[in-house]
Amino acid sequence: MKLYNEAVVKAADAAVRRAIKGALSSLSTRGAVVGIAPAGAGKSYAIGTAVLAAREKGLRVVVATPTNEQAYALVHDLAVRLGKRKDKVTFLPAVGRSLPAVHRHPKVVESKARDAGAATIRVGTLDKLGDAFARGDLRGADLLLIDEAYQANAVHYYKVAGIAKRHLLMGDSGQLAPFSTAPEADRWRGLAEDPLLRAVEVLDRNHPGTQKERLPITRRLDPRAVPVVSSFYPGHPFQAAVLPGVRDLTFRARRSRSWKVEDKLLEHAALSGWAHAELPESAVLVDDPAVANLLTRLAKRLLARGPVTVCERSRKKRKLTQSDIVVVVSHNDQKDRLRILLDEIGLPDVVVSTANKVQGLTFEVVLAWHPLAGLQEADEFHLDPGRMCVILTRHRHACIVVGREGDRKLVEGIPPPTPAYPGWDLDPALDGWYAHEGVFNTLSPHRIAVS
Repeated sequence: MKLYNEAVVKAADAAVRRAIKGALSSLSTRGAVVGIAPAGAGKSYAIGTAVLAAREKGLRVVVATPTNEQAYALVHDLAVRLGKRKDKVTFLPAVGRSLPAVHRHPKVVESKARDAGAATIRVGTLDKLGDAFARGDLRGADLLLIDEAYQANAVHYYKVAGIAKRHLLMGDSGQLAPFSTAPEADRWRGLAEDPLLRAVEVLDRNHPGTQKERLPITRRLDPRAVPVVSSFYPGHPFQAAVLPGVRDLTFRARRSRSWKVEDKLLEHAALSGWAHAELPESAVLVDDPAVANLLTRLAKRLLARGPVTVCERSRKKRKLTQSDIVVVVSHNDQKDRLRILLDEIGLPDVVVSTANKVQGLTFEVVLAWHPLAGLQEADEFHLDPGRMCVILTRHRHACIVVGREGDRKLVEGIPPPTPAYPGWDLDPALDGWYAHEGVFNTLSPHRIAVS
């Protein structure tokens, strides 16, 4: 039985090779290459491939990430990829930080920046590396790699750009933009030096000829997920690496009349990859008890039915555990309510988190609290396409979205006026309006009314 779409895997590998080749060419001149990927395309693996290619040429490498958690994971993954090579990965932690035990490896060394001058592979956060370089504590390198580049804003990029002449930026264009509390941010809109542009947007604006390679693949999502998720990637066609029918979610326990609604949603999602539960239209608080209760009941019923999966990783049936399931929300008060409810019914290991916190993570099943659920008016925060994209792209087998019947009306008709800035083409609210509209349309066959 074939498991993978070999053509799309080859096309993605070729795109990564082109990106690496471009980044490693003309080492004496300044330049950058951008690798753009949909969710679950294997960006971090591509970063590791680039590091190995650079070391084959004897080049010194610095790898930067936006967050500490991303740096921890990347350090461990790079150490594993090194295999029997003599190289070590030098981690440069921020003050008061240390590599968690779960990410430690014999090939990982922790060091202060000023003591790591001879290290050939150095990894740290953008803030840590930028500050160390500005102080003169961090030696330059031949190649700078930035993982999750769409989560890095211009300020981050400016701080580390001088570390090397050649840059390779890898990122997911559908992710949430970097969070900022900068006052009067709009005063910079449209200017080439806008500090809140994302790193890739800095290159678009100031170096429009920058080489870009789009990875045409998602390795996390299966073919059933692609039509829905494509709404967040206009102009970027991609396919699933795994072939249709390879992944399968089934239940050992039969349905029950006492759980009629939950069983209907679970079985539809297991078969189709999606289910969209719509509670009756109503004016509610953002922390909607009815949505929270349905999500809790879905988690309880899912585990009670003995879910088992088969996938490309193993053709043997595997029973799902609590930690294979995540409930994703938009607000901390939603998260807090759900955490209490799940703990009360004995499900402490079911993950509950906001979209911001689950970026880059993968689960077998996602239970999603729709960002627009029960709102009376759609604002920029809830329309943000990156938030909804993250929520809908964490799963490997199935995603159940819970909202209210009136949610679709929020993105029907003529979009509302939004601020415009000369020289600035981005419009998160308007982009989110159209992305949500596309998602509602593609989820329409999976819509199930919940009374």
